[in-house]
Amino acid sequence: MNGTEIQRDELGRVVGDDGYPIGGMATINEAVAVSGLSRSKIYDMITREQLEAKRFGKSRRITWQSLRGAFLTSEVGS
Repeated sequence: MNGTEIQRDELGRVVGDDGYPIGGMATINEAVAVSGLSRSKIYDMITREQLEAKRFGKSRRITWQSLRGAFLTSEVGS
């Protein structure tokens, strides 16, 4: 170990210095909270492939990596 402590959120996900998860999938509501955009704009960005998303039945999940690239300025892991 290099002595760096891993930070986790209340759900146990590894988070960066900005408090947002580094990997995994986000809900539409989490994307709205991060971006400040409406749900319909988030769905529009998914349709235009500006955000990477996966379908799970009727629900969609957006990768935190694409949310970080689109809305968060800090570079994690670089």
